Amino acid sequence: MKYAKLFLALSIIMAVAIAPVSGAFAQTDAENSEIQTDKEQRKAYSKEIKEQRQSLKDQLKDLNDQRKNRLGDTFDERIQNVEFTLSVEGITSGWAIVDGKAFPAEFILNVDAGHAEKRGIVFSGIGTIFIGDREVTFDLKGFAKNNRVHINGVSQDDDSIKIHLKGHFAPIADSEDSYTLAFTRAAITAESSDVKIPLVLVGDVTVTPTITDKPVVDETDSEDVATDVLDLLT
Repeated sequence: MKYAKLFLALSIIMAVAIAPVSGAFAQTDAENSEIQTDKEQRKAYSKEIKEQRQSLKDQLKDLNDQRKNRLGDTFDERIQNVEFTLSVEGITSGWAIVDGKAFPAEFILNVDAGHAEKRGIVFSGIGTIFIGDREVTFDLKGFAKNNRVHINGVSQDDDSIKIHLKGHFAPIADSEDSYTLAFTRAAITAESSDVKIPLVLVGDVTVTPTITDKPVVDETDSEDVATDVLDLLT
């Protein structure tokens, strides 16, 4: 009987001692479950945010594509009413950055130009760029106004390869038909592979009238002719 009472007392003591430990384990399991649920919710929220961002990027790309198409259509509509009275030919040279290295580059420009109301000069023609032993010919179109020039082009061999040329031009002093040309923001892009080749090109072009059926102007009026061409380009 003595031992039975002792065993009962020990059982009660152990039960009392184990009870807090069991409660602690139960509480820890609940906390772990809550933390896991919180992590899953955060992960799901992060995934949702990423999907929304990608959706916005896709929508923005579609809008940009539509804008480019509209600009192209607008340009084509403009040049239908433009009389191309000038020929612009020349060479710019400089550098092309490929894989972080600079390679000599040369760009030959051969375009027709005409005056478009409120837009200055409109260009349409071709241009060929030489980088190392490679060459690409582009169909070009663009504008020039207030000593700024902006030309875009698409490769004749691959529509995904494009050239973008932005810069400045100015008449060369003591010259009737020569202009300096600097493309300071220029690049070739390949949409199919996200390749971008920055360009820095500087050179000069010669502007000559293409209308030959007008009366020949006497030499004494040559200065006025040069001024007219200058006004047309600026």
